[in-house]
Amino acid sequence: MEKERVDGGTGLDVVAEVRGRVSDELVQSAERIVPWFYDNMPPYYFQTHSRDEQVRHLQGLISGNITVDKHVLALKSPCGTKVTFISPGGGTAELIAALGEVLDEEILNARMYASRDGQIRLDTFILAPQSTVDRDGPGFAEAIKKVQDSSMLPAEEVSEFADFLAGATGDCVDKFEVERAVRHFRIWKDMTGCEQVRVYREDNVYEDQCRLMVAMSSPPQKGVVQELVRVLQRSHCEVQRGYVDVYALPDQTFGLCSFYLRQCASEPLANKDRWEQVETELSRIKWFAGDETLETFADERGWSISQVMFMQAATEFVHQFLVRRDMYAYTAHNIVHAVLAHPEIAEKLLRCFELRFDPQLDAGEKQSLELQKEIRRSLRTISDEMTLHVFDVILMFIRHTLRTNYFLPNRFGLSFRMDSKILSSLPGDYGKSEDNPLPYGFFFFHGANYQAFHVRYRDTARGGVRVVPTRSQENFELESNRLFSEVTALAYSQQQKNKDIPEGGSKAVILLGPRGDIDLAVKSMADSLLDLIVTEPDAPEGVFTLPGVKDYVQQEEVIFLGPDEHIQPKHINWIVERARERGFRWPSAFMSSKPKTGINHKEYGVTSLGVIVFVEEVLNVLGIDPHKERFTVKFTGGPRGDVAGNAMRILIEQFGDNAVIVAANDGHGAAYDPEGLDHAELMRLFKDVRGISEFDPAKLRGKDAVVAGTDTPEGVELRDNLHFRAHADVFIPSGGRPDTINERNWQQYLDKDGVPTSRAIVEGANIFLSPPAREKLQQHGVMILHGASANKTGVICSSYEILAGLTLTDEEFLSIKDEYVAQVLGILRVRARSEAQLLLTEFKRTNGKVFLTELTREVSREINELGDRLAEELQGGPRIGTREDVRNLVLGYCPQVLSTKFEDRIFDNIPQSYLRALVASHAAARIIYAEGLGWLTSMSQTRKAGEVILAYLREDRRLRGYMDELEKCDMPYKEEVLRIVAETGRRFLTEQQLEVE
Repeated sequence: MEKERVDGGTGLDVVAEVRGRVSDELVQSAERIVPWFYDNMPPYYFQTHSRDEQVRHLQGLISGNITVDKHVLALKSPCGTKVTFISPGGGTAELIAALGEVLDEEILNARMYASRDGQIRLDTFILAPQSTVDRDGPGFAEAIKKVQDSSMLPAEEVSEFADFLAGATGDCVDKFEVERAVRHFRIWKDMTGCEQVRVYREDNVYEDQCRLMVAMSSPPQKGVVQELVRVLQRSHCEVQRGYVDVYALPDQTFGLCSFYLRQCASEPLANKDRWEQVETELSRIKWFAGDETLETFADERGWSISQVMFMQAATEFVHQFLVRRDMYAYTAHNIVHAVLAHPEIAEKLLRCFELRFDPQLDAGEKQSLELQKEIRRSLRTISDEMTLHVFDVILMFIRHTLRTNYFLPNRFGLSFRMDSKILSSLPGDYGKSEDNPLPYGFFFFHGANYQAFHVRYRDTARGGVRVVPTRSQENFELESNRLFSEVTALAYSQQQKNKDIPEGGSKAVILLGPRGDIDLAVKSMADSLLDLIVTEPDAPEGVFTLPGVKDYVQQEEVIFLGPDEHIQPKHINWIVERARERGFRWPSAFMSSKPKTGINHKEYGVTSLGVIVFVEEVLNVLGIDPHKERFTVKFTGGPRGDVAGNAMRILIEQFGDNAVIVAANDGHGAAYDPEGLDHAELMRLFKDVRGISEFDPAKLRGKDAVVAGTDTPEGVELRDNLHFRAHADVFIPSGGRPDTINERNWQQYLDKDGVPTSRAIVEGANIFLSPPAREKLQQHGVMILHGASANKTGVICSSYEILAGLTLTDEEFLSIKDEYVAQVLGILRVRARSEAQLLLTEFKRTNGKVFLTELTREVSREINELGDRLAEELQGGPRIGTREDVRNLVLGYCPQVLSTKFEDRIFDNIPQSYLRALVASHAAARIIYAEGLGWLTSMSQTRKAGEVILAYLREDRRLRGYMDELEKCDMPYKEEVLRIVAETGRRFLTEQQLEVE
């Protein structure tokens, strides 16, 4: 039997024939295409691509039949960081398609060309990562020499230029062109310190060509080039060639996109008004993330980027609340497509919003209300209930927005000051229970690949800003379903925690999309907030906003920020300096934990200091003297973390070998040792800022002791479950997502005998346990110290930083910083111990029938309610500081170095509203901690709170005089008498003075 041939033929003659035909066709194609290629590709293509690259491109063109078969060819380098797309057709649409292929990549260089006859596009992209430029290499030296020889730069600037060029890619240096590089350098110098996008236009740089340059510092890593080209396409600007160059400089990156437009075919170039519109659109790009859905309103209906951003924001807002009605019906996708299906209504909604807030329209609000009626009539024609709900909430969103930066020219994102009353009409039961009150107010933010909320529970408020990054679109959608719920829970927890200080509780959470950039999102959110709370320096009295912001609030809003998860020192510095530039009245106080002129929480361990005071007090109640007896502790959060790392440090410093730390887990691993993790090794990790997975296994001692990272399934399992299983006297959750222990998994905290794996939980992290989980564990005998009590010293410290920022210059603060910080740390210990002892005393008094978490709520409620009443009573009274007793109360609140050296400044510089809040919160907290729950409230039912408090302060001074005299007496039982007088005397004297029966 003849063996089957694998060559598809019956002899070598066929192979030879086919090879010849293929060779002939390739030769014929080469003979046709190569001359055409050299005739039609722009001259600059040959300057920016080596001969070898030209050959590879031609090989692709010839073998791929691009011009005949009309398909796109992608040529990738072996490492994958250089890719060239050769596309049939030389239009902008083809360029957008090519950029879409690298949408999820960071473009560091691009060389984009259309052939002169429009037959093809050839677009090359250099992608991250790229190695740094070798400054000692011959290419770099040659480039610098070319600049020196050109005399295009003064000699004194060449060194600075070399530093600039060192931030370029190797490709940029290899294809170095003096004129372009110097042009980039000059623009970079011109933009130093500028966060806005700059647009530069030069007409007739070549025959029928305009050069358009779009420059920005810290450009978005993904998608920005495609968005620029989409704007040019919508504006009918014909791109013939283009370049992208990104320079990685020490302080920040700098990006410059150059486009060469065909002058006669680009309509806006000949029309001043049209060109200004194009410039405005291009200037928005850094702060805008386009999409394939709502951006079609720009492509098809002529919407501006600002208008698209508004509708993006509106649909995001709708999703936050309607997802609670039905998470499957009201997905972000479904909401957007409901809007897309009704473009006429979408346009009316947009117009309704613009009428309400256009600063040029005196009757805009009236016209907006009339248009709302028309929209409601249009909605009657829609039968789909889901779509109706979407448009209803967008209308509510417009009606309940009180300020927006929409009409400001140089904004970094969109911000909306919302009226909290909107929440009463939305899913979520806001304002319907004591544990879910309406916030005082909230802000909503929308920007490039992020959305955010800032929620506050008092007029003057302070709270942290945290960023929640996401890895995928699915992860983003999951987190977005609970964003507002999370930020309100955190803000309300902060409100309970802030009872001791003038600022009410607030929180900001920035949800970052998978293509998002943390730095840009933080800058966008912070600057957009400033847009709504600053005024011009010469603003007349009664004007509380910038000229472009129509104001339906009609009062000054005083808000302070602090750092939380993923906020770095560079962000804090930028925000404070930006507040200074924007004219915020107290820029040094705008954000706490400033690296130099603040009190860094991690450096001083201010939150952990209070947590360990609570641990010490609860151990005493459990019958353990931590100074004399061993006790066991387990953590979530590792030595690298602020709260966990410092808590470990303080435990070891204060209690030595008595502190047995049996378990710790963080995001990257876990360690367990029933004999106690080695203290020296933990401190090594803490000082070196390393995670628990780097704990040296050789330092383990006990049975079943283990260290694991999350690079194995077993390590992940240990990381996720160690805090449930390890037994300890006290559990200190100091890291982890909200509701990590919840109503679905709380039973895992019980061992096989149904006994909780710790006797007490001291919450170093906020809302680590859900309320139902807390309830269940307390029913099983666990003593839980709520985060609103246990970790409050962090916010108290930040408040004292704000106090310094309101009173002192940066230089003055630095001159007393060491003394100031030492005194603040002492105050923190007193505040923590006062509340811990009050809670545990009340707990014992009720024989444990009232849970500690409920007592925390009671303490916060009573202090906040009485503080609010007192602040209201003070509102119409004399200036704070004119009455001696009130003045002394303020001075007693301040660190001594501040009250001694800057007494007058305290009362001259600090706003009266802040001083009233300070007096109210401090007086209420001081009395309740001293006298227990209920007494001050009872006394204030028939008298003004201020009358009772001032009487108490007067009698406190009198009592101290009595006690000083008693101290001098030589009498039996003196110590016991002094204790009785100290514990009951103020109450007795106050009641006597107020003639209480």
